[in-house]
Amino acid sequence: MKSEFDICIIGAGMAGATISAYLAPKGIRIALIDHCYKEKKRIVGELLQPGAVLSLEKMGLKHCLDGFEAQRVNGYALLQGNEETTIPYPQQLEGVGLHNGRFLQQIRASALQNESVTQIHGKALQLLENEKNEIIGVSYRESHTSQIKSVYAPLTITSDGFFSNFRAHLSNNEKTVTSYFIGLILKDCDMPFPQHGHVFLSGPTPFICYPISNNEVRLLIDFPGDQLPRNFLLKEHLETNVTPYIPDCMAKSYAQALQEGGFKVMPNHYMAAKPKIRKGAVMLGDALNMRHPLTGGGLTAVFSDIEILSAHLLAMPDFSNNDLLHEKIEAYYQDRKIANANLNILANALYAVMSNDLLKMAAFKFLQCGGPNAQESIAVLAGLNRKHFSLIKQFCFLAVFGAGNLIRHNISNIPKAVKLLLDAFTIIKPLIKNEIPLFSFLYPFQAKIKSFAYFGYGANIDRS
Repeated sequence: MKSEFDICIIGAGMAGATISAYLAPKGIRIALIDHCYKEKKRIVGELLQPGAVLSLEKMGLKHCLDGFEAQRVNGYALLQGNEETTIPYPQQLEGVGLHNGRFLQQIRASALQNESVTQIHGKALQLLENEKNEIIGVSYRESHTSQIKSVYAPLTITSDGFFSNFRAHLSNNEKTVTSYFIGLILKDCDMPFPQHGHVFLSGPTPFICYPISNNEVRLLIDFPGDQLPRNFLLKEHLETNVTPYIPDCMAKSYAQALQEGGFKVMPNHYMAAKPKIRKGAVMLGDALNMRHPLTGGGLTAVFSDIEILSAHLLAMPDFSNNDLLHEKIEAYYQDRKIANANLNILANALYAVMSNDLLKMAAFKFLQCGGPNAQESIAVLAGLNRKHFSLIKQFCFLAVFGAGNLIRHNISNIPKAVKLLLDAFTIIKPLIKNEIPLFSFLYPFQAKIKSFAYFGYGANIDRS
């Protein structure tokens, strides 16, 4: 059927709104569908690593960070007992802490100011297919009238987040819950290291904090397990595993936040990208791929997906050639898997490390040494170094370093050292198998990504 749109986008969340804001000024006709355009309250997606900030700048959307008290983040601070260490981002690059909902509203406004974007208030119901089983659009229930309507376009992008209604049609992923995050906002809080993300390692499971406005700090506390915790378990977890380890300078704000209540709980998912490639449709963002939010890599991955997909779409003369469009979708899926593998592996590996006493202490001591190893590790976390070899090398160095430290301290620690090495191997092996395609080791990495829009930042990005 003839369509008045080039692309139909399901979901005006971070992925859908951002790709709309990027592509619309280039004359691409977009139908943007969402059931609600009001500001959302989320407890993750509030930290942009430097790689995400650079990506926004490359897309011409960095102005969306202005006007709502977004906070500069210069690196990380690690706190273990009475010991502390800081790791700056490479090359004096900066991350940003912010309210996710306020940021999203800025991006939506940037998208909707374009005449080529048609805003549709409605709930997407079903992907529409032609007689060849090609996807040609989507049906939706209009919010104001409850009427069922349809939108047709050569390409439908499903970007409706981690509770996507269309995942079963377009992927073979298996979503697992790795843990839960308890989210609190600490007001007028003095952090040990201003303008830094903080990782607290003293308790049995990690908790993190970072600034999100002029007078607010986001505190995220891990609750292990795959079952939603009940209120009495949450309070017990906080009293036992968090409160004793809150620094004195944060104690007053923390106690006030607990007294006021209102904390939010959300599941942390891991889902490797395993798309079903179908003509006329593509998945984007958390609908396709998720990782543990401990490292703050979610927005880096989303913006990377957008740049890679957009680069392929913008290389097309128009959207009338379905076969060429299908080739571009296949290339996007292949390219984005290579580009985001480090982010996915590191997020879930680091969470497992921080939940293992031997590896957690090894990681702290390893990073405390500073130098090239710490800088290479933070560059991977920041989304600046996408080399798979760098990530695997640093993880192996960490494991060997930890085992060696145990043995140097006492020769009787050999069984602990062996356990540490085995635990490290058990953590990293399935993640590598899930995330890194074999062919990416068979050819130079640079050759695989030379056409990626994401890697066009000049000297700021490691191109190896």
